[in-house]
Amino acid sequence: MNDRSRPFTVVITGDSIAPEAGEILAGKCRTVFSGPYPAPDALTRMVRDEQADALIMRTGKATAEVVTASPRLKAIAKHGVGFDNIDVASATALKIPVMISATANYQSVAEHALALMFSLAKQIPWLDGRMRQGIWDKTTFKGEELFRKNLGLVGFGRIGRRVHELAAPLAMKVWVFEPLLPDDRFPPAVVRVPRLEDLLPQADIVSLHCPLTDRTRHLIGAKELGLMKKNAWLINTARGGIVDEEALIAALRAGDIAGAGLDTFEKEPPEDVRRLAEAGRVVLTPHAGAATGEAYVRMGVEAARNVLTVLEGGRPDPDYLVNPEILAAR
Repeated sequence: MNDRSRPFTVVITGDSIAPEAGEILAGKCRTVFSGPYPAPDALTRMVRDEQADALIMRTGKATAEVVTASPRLKAIAKHGVGFDNIDVASATALKIPVMISATANYQSVAEHALALMFSLAKQIPWLDGRMRQGIWDKTTFKGEELFRKNLGLVGFGRIGRRVHELAAPLAMKVWVFEPLLPDDRFPPAVVRVPRLEDLLPQADIVSLHCPLTDRTRHLIGAKELGLMKKNAWLINTARGGIVDEEALIAALRAGDIAGAGLDTFEKEPPEDVRRLAEAGRVVLTPHAGAATGEAYVRMGVEAARNVLTVLEGGRPDPDYLVNPEILAAR
């Protein structure tokens, strides 16, 4: 129970939150910002010393030590949808709900996936660099069209479905590998395949839209890259750990695939991004797919509402809940 003589304390791992989210918390919560990418031991001390009632995760990791640092902790919300930086098992053991901003950023990330595809097709970063050097490549450059390409989607949640919708005007044939959804969640226009191995040889572009779990870590490795067409591209706006980066670098260098558009990396920030950047035709962005002004507001608002609902004694919305098993104990 909260001591009503004090406001709820919410620790936020970042240096800001949208003003609209701040207004939701104002008057009821005291917010404490850790700064970007806090070290786990520093975040543990902050959560403990501040006696945090809730945690909003933007960057950094909520390890078991962080989750157990404050006996008052009642809620953890992700400022986004990827929750691989939160020790969900530790939270579940303490019956702490872990919630995501489920509907906040799917449009922004889907658009970013398309932007990476267009950047590879038209080689926009390379042409931009050449123009800045005073080089005019009009008579020699040949780009590609996305029109009627085969698009393979690995994962068909909100983001994957939105990518399919955005790609529709391009008349792309969409193949989907998604083992967890029932058949009635798939529109007639897509081709659902039972195995990843059935999708990879068909796709001109493979775009990843699944969460990072023990089952999906290094889902795309040397074997899978070897099944792709030599002129195919890999797009990753999901989580870096889904791709074996060493295998990807080797595949790009060997010409086993033609290019990659990456917004996420196994280690963030990457320690040596040059190895990827110089491996072949690659477009890189700093995990910025959800970094739009519109999504920033929606993520903050949903995260703030999620924690405040729990702190005020409400039941967390199952659509946002990562560990629904805690509901049986509430």
